[in-house]
Amino acid sequence: MKMITLTSHNTNSLIYINIDTIGHIYDVVKKVQYKADEKYTKVGTTCHNNGGFEVAEDAKQILKLIEKAKRNI
Repeated sequence: MKMITLTSHNTNSLIYINIDTIGHIYDVVKKVQYKADEKYTKVGTTCHNNGGFEVAEDAKQILKLIEKAKRNI
């Protein structure tokens, strides 16, 4: 099992995700009136149907973490 550590967008707490269970990764830009746009990434896992985790890292950063975890067997 290979895990990566991500940061929760809402609480700044750490989220540990098994890379083998990641089902989708996509960047989100949420338009907020009278504020700067809110940016985060959704990471969904195949073992839960909750829509995914909102994390601070962008999709490129997450893909780099996955590649690094795959190399560290």
